Amino acid sequence: MAFEVWPGSAGLVLAEVTHVLVPGRGRAESGFALNPEAIDRVDVAQRLFDEIGRQAHGRIVCAGYKSPIDRRGTPWRPDGLPGEVYCGMPEADLMRDELVRRGVPAESVQVERRSIDTVTNFLRAEGEGHFGDARPVAIVAQADHLERMINVIAPRTLRREYLGIVVPQYPPRTESPIVTLASRAILFGLPEDPETAITKATTRAEYVWRAATALGKRSYH
Repeated sequence: MAFEVWPGSAGLVLAEVTHVLVPGRGRAESGFALNPEAIDRVDVAQRLFDEIGRQAHGRIVCAGYKSPIDRRGTPWRPDGLPGEVYCGMPEADLMRDELVRRGVPAESVQVERRSIDTVTNFLRAEGEGHFGDARPVAIVAQADHLERMINVIAPRTLRREYLGIVVPQYPPRTESPIVTLASRAILFGLPEDPETAITKATTRAEYVWRAATALGKRSYH
């Protein structure tokens, strides 16, 4: 199976990658299903895991709750965690369920359900130990989103080698430069301590994306 690979860490090739990171792309209107582009990410992640991750005992890390401007859904609680309540089902849980339905072993899928934008997707996936070890990761996303991940976010948030895998997108799109500026603002001057960085970035992300919405700017956080 051929994948379109974008370089990240110098010299890293796909054959050396073990884990897969799938940042959230969005939910359907119900708040309890993925939108079509998120489904496309799941499809590529599943095929990629079958090729590079399954035999190496790697993990697929599904990252994301919802964006701060998403109000879809009714209250939902994860099994075994009655104290946690979400508005609709988090993107990460929806992606996990779809991967398992497609035959990925449940124990190979990690859910990071608390992040609210792409920067916090990466910070929490790494800082909270969802990969389980320090082996390299492939980031799965559409080209417009992946460019920002590879060039802006991953170098500041991941503590492992990485590369990108492009999810097909029709028609192709280009992100607004405002979205990249927003991610740079969220990342600016974050401390090295993961817990503190996550807290600061989350506060900034809530403010930045609400402000962007008020200005009428569309984004994919």
